Amino acid sequence: MKGKRDVPEVSNADLKRMLDQTMTRFENWRVEVERKPNPMMIHSLKNIMSIIESVTSMADRRMEYSYKALVQRMAELMGETAALNMAIVNSLKDDDAMDEAELKTVSNRLFKLINAAAELARLVQEHFGTPELAGAQTRALIPAEAPAKPAKPAKPKKPLTA
Repeated sequence: MKGKRDVPEVSNADLKRMLDQTMTRFENWRVEVERKPNPMMIHSLKNIMSIIESVTSMADRRMEYSYKALVQRMAELMGETAALNMAIVNSLKDDDAMDEAELKTVSNRLFKLINAAAELARLVQEHFGTPELAGAQTRALIPAEAPAKPAKPAKPKKPLTA
């Protein structure tokens, strides 16, 4: 339950927009101070401007980092997709069929691809999503390796006769 003092989280884009608006206001104030100088006001303005500029640069770095991580995860997903594709092509190259070892290789590549997709989705939720999505617990969705033996198919149940 949220209290009265809870402040909703804002995205990087919202922070950037608010900082830009603040910088515009302070720039207008600086112009006013130049027209009607007041030593105390000038000193305060310089201090405030330096604080705002440092916050702006931190927000810019955070946004750059988030996008770098996003691009890296996307590249990893592309790499896993290509590796799965090559595993399938190589296993079908000679005999147009997959033996157990080839099936295990393809299955492992598929699990790695799914995990890469899950990691990309998690990154998007954490850095670019809503606060509700970011609050979700992180967990390994699928094991990195396929099971040693595939599960046996369930036997069909016999229909009840009356």
